[in-house]
Order: sequence, then structure tokens, then C-alpha cells
Amino acid sequence: MKRIFTRIAIFLLIAASLGGCARNNAGNTSGRQQPTLATERKAKEEAAAPADKNVVPAKEAAAKFPTAVTNRNPSIEGGTLKVALVSSSAFTGVLNPCFYEDSYDAQLLGWFSESLLSFDGNFIADQDGAATYDYNVKAKTVTLHMRGGVKWQDGEPVTLDDLVFAYEVICSRDYEGFRFNETFMNILGVEEYHAGKADAISGLKLSEDKMTLVVHFKEFDPSILAGGFWTNPIPRHYYGDIGVKDMAADGKTRSYPIGFGPFKVKNIVPGESVEFESFDDYWRGKPKLDGVILTVVKPELVPAAMKEGKFDVAEFSTQQYQDYMEPANYKYLGQIQTAFSYTGFKLGKWDAARNENVYNPGAKLADVKLRQAIGYAVDNQAIAQYLYHGLRFLATTVITPRHGAYQNTRLEGYVYDPEKAKRLLDEAGYRDVDGDGYRETPEGKEFTITWATMDGENADIIAQFKIQCWKEVGLRVKLYHGRLTEFNAFYEAVEGDDPAIDMYDAAWSTGYNPNPSVLWGRNSAANYTRYTSNTFDDIIKEISSGKAWDGAFLSQKYKEWQTAFFKEAPAIPTLWRIQLVAVNNRVKNYEDISNDIKQTYHLIELTAKEPIK
Repeated sequence: MKRIFTRIAIFLLIAASLGGCARNNAGNTSGRQQPTLATERKAKEEAAAPADKNVVPAKEAAAKFPTAVTNRNPSIEGGTLKVALVSSSAFTGVLNPCFYEDSYDAQLLGWFSESLLSFDGNFIADQDGAATYDYNVKAKTVTLHMRGGVKWQDGEPVTLDDLVFAYEVICSRDYEGFRFNETFMNILGVEEYHAGKADAISGLKLSEDKMTLVVHFKEFDPSILAGGFWTNPIPRHYYGDIGVKDMAADGKTRSYPIGFGPFKVKNIVPGESVEFESFDDYWRGKPKLDGVILTVVKPELVPAAMKEGKFDVAEFSTQQYQDYMEPANYKYLGQIQTAFSYTGFKLGKWDAARNENVYNPGAKLADVKLRQAIGYAVDNQAIAQYLYHGLRFLATTVITPRHGAYQNTRLEGYVYDPEKAKRLLDEAGYRDVDGDGYRETPEGKEFTITWATMDGENADIIAQFKIQCWKEVGLRVKLYHGRLTEFNAFYEAVEGDDPAIDMYDAAWSTGYNPNPSVLWGRNSAANYTRYTSNTFDDIIKEISSGKAWDGAFLSQKYKEWQTAFFKEAPAIPTLWRIQLVAVNNRVKNYEDISNDIKQTYHLIELTAKEPIK
């Protein structure tokens, strides 16, 4: 099935505020060379300096960086903000909330499109968005109330019928994105609509004036208020005459998209740049800036570009940070991301007709002890310490520190333990029969694992280090097509279940809602491992039930699910991350953390006509 692919940096947190998760690059992207990980790790071991004692806890490390710019200089009127879209690949340009699939396009969408709801610091929907809401646990409903005066950028009013239209698009049988999942099927009438048995979604009750919408759920749990239902409208009057299959590729998505955010698209150079201009009728108030230009820049060029004043804002590589810790003309903002890197195992296929993942118990990596051994064999702590300089951290679970209330902190995760990896492989029957240093299958046949991983910043160093780690426990691992894979091509192959791939390294930005059904559910197209189990189903059902309003019950179920995920190992979480953003000294009112909670771009100001050098 052909899909439109757009891809990380981060479900960036902007992606979350747009209503979903986003695919990330497992690392960053740069060509800077440095000693091999094996060399650095060996030097540390010889110096008797245990790696883990030198790692600062994630929250303590993040606390070193502010999340907002402090700038007391007087502002100029207007001006154009220059933003680097940091990527080694061209952006795909699927600029429609229903269809984008990665954080590059999410960054672009964040300037002109937004959710109807905004969220507080705990990721719970508040009353400060373009719509307000109330809910009824007993009736299992959320009622949205649209504010008056909110306009699309072509001047037409935004109504809640535009949100109904977005539901009709995503729930259509012709929809080919990954967003149609359990969260949509939890709304009354969605399954019947998706199956073609109904012309409308019965659980969406729109008022006659189209300014009030009651959403009826099958199960009503707390995650619904944390991004657990779709709140990103698309204009029916603009897209209504375009078929769902054609919408992602249409010029109204790729060249002339509209939203109701603070800036509107002025010009797009496909894959290279987008120029925005102020949307003077923005519902929160006219933006302070005249416009914004986002331009694709390779990560290795960012330090020089920021120093030379070519950009005002740029995501800064944590790998390069150590060499640029005290900049003169810009400052760093930082926060822990709702993102994690992981090694995933291809364990089945996606059945689009049934909208279901189909687990294959005969998959090459179906033996759970084999998967666990693969996890224990890699020294991810060394990668975090020696490449990311304490700004990435060993991930013990796929629930990130930003959702700490739900974390099972008793899990140690897959810490580096090669001896345990060897024992697990022995127990699974994978032994070196012919003495060549590599293990054969339990049947005595040659055993090779094909691994897909993305090109990116020092990706070659990381790939060779991991391959060496696996070799040290007797596993022969080769790269997919014999090389690192370009970002877009990687996700096309992984999402398309290329049978040549046995395992892969990727990353997710998870968004506000930590409910595991979104990324790991039986009916989630985003579950690229295609793994399913009755244990997962049962726990996810409890997390998504009305019983979850009991905080102690919900916390316990999240911990049970993480324990089950750790034991069944459909994927190995590897690293959590801190995101650094470099901001030029002429910028005022830029808040990094606000971008994952509510829209503040309209408040940004400048103190000089050009970036300070």
C-alpha cells in the first residue's frame, strides 16, 4: 500500500499538539568525525571510570537550560524570523494535519495550523484554545464549544463541522495514513462508517449552527483529555471536493495549504523552504512578526550558520554541543522530549483490509529470548555518554520522563549485559556450531539478521558499534541493502513491511497521550513491529476503560503494561533525549516548552532588523 512519507527530529512536541505522534530520526544528522565508540569505551574502562557514574539524571541535565528566552532589549516593529529546519533530507511537504507523518512537516504545520484545544503543563486539555469543552464521565461524552471569530486563512469561519470533516477523512476506507486506530474506533459509529455501513459517524452530534459538537465514546478514560481524541479540523469548504485518496498529494496540501494559526503560507520551495506571512485576523491577535522563513539546513552546518547570524532559531545537535557550549550571539533552550529511540523487531504484517496487525509466530526473531539477548548485547549507555555528552539517557521503558507519573521506575531496562545475552542465546538454542564466531540457528543453519537503520549524524559510527556489540555475543548482523538508509526511504520500507528487514532502529515522538494503544495497539498502523498479544490487549483495554479514572488503578495498569512490554520485547527502548534549540540574541518571547502545550508564535518579537552575529 502506497503511503505519503514525511519524517524526526520529533510524536517534536509540536506534532503532539497537532493531534498525534510523529516519526523521528533515531539520531541527529551531521558529518563530524570523532573516535569510535569502542575506542572511547575501552579507554574509560581502562581508566576504571564506570560510565553510569558519569551520567547526570535527565531532569537534572535539562534543568541547566531555560525553556524561554529572556531578552530585555526594546523590540522593533515587525521583522522576519529566520528558522532552520534541521534535516539531512528534503522535507516531504504533506502540510495537512490528517496526513503528515513526521516532525519535519509538523514543524511547518506548527506555524500556520493548530489544534482547537490547548493543553496545560500536565498535558491535559484546558479552556484556552479556539474551542472550550466540558465532559461527562457517566454519559461518556465530550462537548466542544467553538469560539466565534476564528477564521481560516481564506477568511471563512472555522466551525466544528470542519472537525467532523477531519474525522470523516481519517475514518474513511480510503484513508492511507497511520492515524486511524483505537482512539477513533472508540467513538460511537466510527467502525460502521469505516466499513461503509453508515453515511455518517453517529457518535458526532453537531448543532444546527455548527458551533457545538458532542462526541460520544464507547469507553471514557482520563487519556481522552490528554490528546486522546482528534481536535485538528481541516476546512470542508476547501478540501470537500477532493477524494480522500488524493488529498495528501493535492496542491491544496502541498502548495497552497491553509490553517487558522498565526501565520499563513506565502511561498513553498518544495523540499527546501517555506515562507510565511502574518495572518492579521488570527484569533488570538495579530502576530508581532511580519513573517517567518523556514529553510532546510544540514545539521553539520548549524553551528557555523548560527555563529554567522544566518538563522534566528535552530535545533542544535547534542553531539556538537560540547564544542559550542558558550556561544556569543545565541543562547540554548532545552527540555526533555516526549520521544524515545528504539530497536524494533519485524514480527508480522499490517492487514489494511482488517485494519489490524497480524503477528507471525514463525518470524525470524519470534523467539523472545533472542530479542532480549539482542537488547542486552548493546551498550546504549556508552552511546549516550560518548556521543551525546550526557544529553541522552538510557531508556528503561517506552514511557518517557515527561510522563513520569505513569512510568514503572522499577524497570532497569535492557542494560548492557553481554554475558546475560550469551546465556539467553544458549537457552534459545542459538550456538556457534562451526566455530567461526557466529551462532547458528537451533537447526544448525547459518543465521544472519538484516537490520535497517537511518543515515544521520554519526550514524555510521553508531551502526558499526552496535554491529560489533552483537558480534561479541555471536550474532551476525548486516545492514539492510548493505548501507545506512535515507530517512524517507527507511520509513517507506519499515511501514511497508519489507520482508528483507528483520529489525530496525527508529524513534517516536509520542505526543501528550501515553496510552500504548496509539503506538503498540493491535489496530495501530503505527505499530511497525506488528506484534500483538492477548496480554497487551487486556491491559490496554483496562487503561482505556472507565475504571482508569481511579488514579491508583491507572498507574498500576501502566506499570503492568510496561513490565509486559519489557518481558515480551517487541522492541527495545534505547535512549531518551533532551532537545536543544539555539536562539539568536535578537529574539524575544520565544518559548521552547510552550510549543508542546499551546500556541505562542504570535508573541515572538525581534530587537534588530537582522540576526546578531
